[in-house]
Amino acid sequence: MVRHESFFDSLAVLDPHSTEWQSGLAGLGALRLVDAAIEHGHLARSDWSARRTVRDAVEAVSEGNPIRGILSRLLDEVEKPVPEWKTVAASLVSYGRALDFDGRWVLATNVFEIASEVATANGAWSVAVEANIALGGSARRAGNWKKSHAGYAEALYLAGGLGDVASSLTVRVGMANTQLARGNLVEADRLLTSVVTEADAESLHEVAADALHSLSSVQHNRGNLADAVTTAYEALGKASNPTRKDTILADIAAYFAELGMHDAARDAHLIVSVTSRYQWVRWQAMLNLMELAAQDGAEQDFDRYASELATAELDPRLRAYYLFYRGIGCLGFGREREGRESLEEAERFASVKGIHQVSFEAEKALSRTTELTRAPSAVAATHSDRVRPDTQDIANSLSHLREMALSSTQHV
Repeated sequence: MVRHESFFDSLAVLDPHSTEWQSGLAGLGALRLVDAAIEHGHLARSDWSARRTVRDAVEAVSEGNPIRGILSRLLDEVEKPVPEWKTVAASLVSYGRALDFDGRWVLATNVFEIASEVATANGAWSVAVEANIALGGSARRAGNWKKSHAGYAEALYLAGGLGDVASSLTVRVGMANTQLARGNLVEADRLLTSVVTEADAESLHEVAADALHSLSSVQHNRGNLADAVTTAYEALGKASNPTRKDTILADIAAYFAELGMHDAARDAHLIVSVTSRYQWVRWQAMLNLMELAAQDGAEQDFDRYASELATAELDPRLRAYYLFYRGIGCLGFGREREGRESLEEAERFASVKGIHQVSFEAEKALSRTTELTRAPSAVAATHSDRVRPDTQDIANSLSHLREMALSSTQHV
């Protein structure tokens, strides 16, 4: 097998002038320098031209892309006369996480595998555990069950040898997520419930938050939306990791939207849109707010969000969904020409970028434009007698948090 074959495959289908191609080329170049350094223990002086070429590729990546800084730090370490291999492995994990966060799971899996190799070969056991946990997750999201299982198994073995309880429990959360992905809700529930109990007993709040968040997904899959809201909100209270807080809030918003409590869903998305430290996450929240505005018949809000996102430097996945939801929204507001044009662009763009789900949905919507073109009526509010008191309390808390978040940004 060609080393880093997934990167070559990815580059082969991308436009060489696109930002994704430039980012992928820089990543591939950095990984090949890591390979050369591993082979010889360092980079030979004769490799100066290769190093310059990779540096140029990294510097060509957009300054707003976090991958640029991650790869720069990786190169700084690899180019040292005697690299600190633990730092190299940790930088590779950071690069893998950035790819994973961007939905490029096959590439992330490749990077986590290299990170595991480097960490294990150099006795950086804690980094090896982290790399294998991340490998298990990215491979699962890519649908590679074999690699996912192998990653989790290696992480569990290493964590056990280190006496690392937190990592061992985190591995079990990953295994539960695999059961969830495969539809075994009973086993996922059992694993996650046991992790929450053990994590609470050890005061491992972040691990408990992770398990509770996944448990809320199990409840959601069972149709227990009120329970999902309560469990996710409990996870939010235990979480300290900003990225985890963002994802939990996004899921709480989705649960509230399904309950018909759009005000609460909007509050959750608004909190993320103004507090997340990641621009990509803020854009994702704004996209969700645009979709909610369309569902609620709030045409001015819809147009405001659509206008802001139109000029944003969205990645391909967000751009495809933006075009799709804009098209659906315009049709709902009776603007058939705009809606059809946006859906046609969504179908073309998603097809070129290989985002097949959006391409399929856009094509399906185009066949129903007459049916979808109508002046929407606002979604009826959920009746208070159908809302559990604890669910309403959480909605009230989010309203308060939203006011605090908006107030803090106004005073910056």
